[in-house]
Amino acid sequence: MFDTELMQNLQNVQLEIAEVIKRICEKNGIRYFLAYGTLIGAVRHDGFIPWDDDIDIMMPYPDLLKFEQACKTDLPDGYFYQSPQTDLEYRLSIMRVCKDNTLLLEKGMAEKNIHHGIFVDIYPIYGAAPPNKRKLQIFRAMKRALYLLDEPVKNHGTVMRLGSNFLLKTKTKKSKARAQQKLFKKISQYNYDDSENVVCLDSSIVKMRTEYKREWFGDGVMHKFGDTEFMIPENPDPILKKVYGDYMTLPPEEARKPHHDFVDVKFDCGK
Repeated sequence: MFDTELMQNLQNVQLEIAEVIKRICEKNGIRYFLAYGTLIGAVRHDGFIPWDDDIDIMMPYPDLLKFEQACKTDLPDGYFYQSPQTDLEYRLSIMRVCKDNTLLLEKGMAEKNIHHGIFVDIYPIYGAAPPNKRKLQIFRAMKRALYLLDEPVKNHGTVMRLGSNFLLKTKTKKSKARAQQKLFKKISQYNYDDSENVVCLDSSIVKMRTEYKREWFGDGVMHKFGDTEFMIPENPDPILKKVYGDYMTLPPEEARKPHHDFVDVKFDCGK
């Protein structure tokens, strides 16, 4: 649905939101890092990947807690901090900062009673469990995501679909909420700053399995991103290679397209 002008306008609003996040982080001593495709954009293009349609940020979990508190006083009017606690029908385990009076509808989320503004995604980073408990940490993260989403797993085969459907049908709405909270305490028990390896447990199964050395992130360094700068990991190369392999080589032309399934976007929905 995106032509060049629409993509540019969307990226401009996302950049505006990211600047708001950056200012809050700098004011409150909160660590953050550009992540995933946004980090590729910074390293490879000094800005957005031209066809990228979102901004991803990672925060160590202790810093995310500080960010949530800071948003209560420092988030400017016109922006909204989104989590499962702020929007009861928001069923993702990542957090977002959205811009008021804008619209960015995702397929599968359009009917939810949530803030649908243009957003920037924030992914918490946790300490990785010891090797003998890592599979359990991943399993708990997957189960927590299932209870939070409250929909059977798709695109992962019949066994996963049937198994997830069975788990959901055996619990009430209240018991699912209690279960996902207990699971979250288990998966987040490993302190980021005390862990040699760290993980993101709020994305795809493949990314849940991916471990990073905490030292690769460090305290971060500022890096050019368009006409501004944002914090990136001190050593982004092994992080990106872990997820994408040869990330510096451009994909074939037919693959250079937005990866989200957005169905509508508006930049001014009025008051």
